[in-house]
Amino acid sequence: MRIISGKFRGKKLHSSDHLLGLRPTTDKNRESLFNILISGKFTKEINFKVAEADILDVCCGTGSVAFECLSRDAKSAFLIDDNSFHLNLAKKNSELLKVEQQCQFLLCDVKTDLPQSPKKFDLIFIDPPYAEDYKAIINNLVEKKWITKTSLVAIEFKSINHLKDSGLENFTELDVRKYGKTSFAFLMLK
Repeated sequence: MRIISGKFRGKKLHSSDHLLGLRPTTDKNRESLFNILISGKFTKEINFKVAEADILDVCCGTGSVAFECLSRDAKSAFLIDDNSFHLNLAKKNSELLKVEQQCQFLLCDVKTDLPQSPKKFDLIFIDPPYAEDYKAIINNLVEKKWITKTSLVAIEFKSINHLKDSGLENFTELDVRKYGKTSFAFLMLK
């Protein structure tokens, strides 16, 4: 796994092969995600830019999405995971890239143990295990003020699932893209 673009382009992250249950966003899918975030029509309409953004990476795993944002000049990254091995790997990756000062880490279950948000986030990337209940995660993020009306929410999910049935009526769907077994949805709170 490597950083696709920006100042850390080509830099390899620590291997996650030894961590069972970890499904990092592939290089190819991350590239597609960032093509949308950089040049997508809706990002111009909502005036979203990765550069200078504060990023929240939920179910962060290796932290590859957060670090891709930092490579593209995001201001800060807040990484959350409920698995201490995954979060430690993300911390090691922040040290590898020398961005520890721009990162904060939180070990918690976002469905049950999430504290109130310490700040406003411009981009919230959510990539839970495919079997997870997106609705519970997102509703708790809204309730604890991690997601606000100015946040762009990007969700990675298994393509056979449909977000329309997930109880996200309080969100405007800006775009959904399918890449094989993986889909990305881009939402904003109404």
